[in-house]
Amino acid sequence: MKILLSSAKTLGPTALRGLTSPIFLPEASKNMAAIQGWNSKKIGGFFGTSDSLSEKVMHMHQAWNATMHGPEGPCALGQFKGEAFAKLDVEHLPPRAQKAALENIVIGSGLYGLLRAHDTMQPYRLDMDQKLGAIGLRNFWKPKISAWLKEALAGQPCINLASAEYAEAIDQTGIDWIDVEFWQEVGNKRKAVSVFSKQARGLMARHLCLHSEQGVAALADFSEENYRLDPTLSHAKRFVFVR
Repeated sequence: MKILLSSAKTLGPTALRGLTSPIFLPEASKNMAAIQGWNSKKIGGFFGTSDSLSEKVMHMHQAWNATMHGPEGPCALGQFKGEAFAKLDVEHLPPRAQKAALENIVIGSGLYGLLRAHDTMQPYRLDMDQKLGAIGLRNFWKPKISAWLKEALAGQPCINLASAEYAEAIDQTGIDWIDVEFWQEVGNKRKAVSVFSKQARGLMARHLCLHSEQGVAALADFSEENYRLDPTLSHAKRFVFVR
């Protein structure tokens, strides 16, 4: 099976080393070429970032180099530091679970399309819902990453722990696709809260890696941080957890 996560804007160093180059490195290089020469003002206008962050992104993109994606470079999964990845905490997983994470997790990316957890990655900032030129990145990537994922799965399930922005970049036709949702109970209502959903996705990814021998069956046993499966809203292709 594969576990699909969304990339995060927050990045940082990692001790984990990559094993492979990104699947779509030539396409990523073309995407980066379109933005690599931007100054901080243009970056700020495009991304809506502060002056200081725009300056940081400018230097990050200037340093990006397609030739620096070989084995032993910094691992993609370890570099993402957003809410989901903090809860996954891959660097502190037991060895067997860490191996499962590196083998099974794939990460949607505006720049790279789709990253395997063990791919080498250079820091960048580019979201799937943005446009470079006339075509949106989601439409650019959809046929490429959908075809690759379908072949890589070979009939095995894909556990969707990504946001809609990234999940919608994949054509689910021919894929054993399983959605997972996390809702909060507020008064007499239930609703999805973005930050809690992100954290729960990371907790679920960690749970699946810790119990990788169970495969999809491990989904129903998830109970971290007071979440519980709601059987009235769930079925074989949709698991809804509430707290």
